[in-house]
Amino acid sequence: MQKQSAFTLIELLISMAVLMILISVASQSYNRLFAHQALTASGERLYQFLRLANSQSVKYNKKVYVHFCQQGTTDRWMMALSEQSACDCFTDNSCLLDGLQQRAELSDGKLVSTSVDDITFNGLQASYNPMRFSVNAGSVILKDNNGYKLKVIQSTMRLRICTPNGPQLGYKQC
Repeated sequence: MQKQSAFTLIELLISMAVLMILISVASQSYNRLFAHQALTASGERLYQFLRLANSQSVKYNKKVYVHFCQQGTTDRWMMALSEQSACDCFTDNSCLLDGLQQRAELSDGKLVSTSVDDITFNGLQASYNPMRFSVNAGSVILKDNNGYKLKVIQSTMRLRICTPNGPQLGYKQC
């Protein structure tokens, strides 16, 4: 008779236990990375949206507003460009700039969140005049579910992204 080599039940169970431990560690790292990427994307989207508002005010030679709207009592927020001082980002054709609707998600409330206390623009809106350095200053803090934060600051002179809690995610501390 020939002796056949095979795995014993104990070897198979030990291998499966080690594999499950590795998968659980990798899963946590993957979720953290995914949350960091969502936070960075939301911060960059807000930064570009504010830059767009500034350039549109010069292009159309009129005051342009960026409205920050919360959906009910949820943590979901939208932002929209408008030439009116009041609008609802969640209602179609409520926020129009030169007849076009321009809106984007600010936070989904799951991976990235913000709150009324984290938005320091007066009346939850940023405004841009066509004249240079004619903006209302304010900031928005975005948070991921791991506690990391990004802050987008609009001063009268410049727009920037930083982190309130020391250098993180490739950004400098505020």
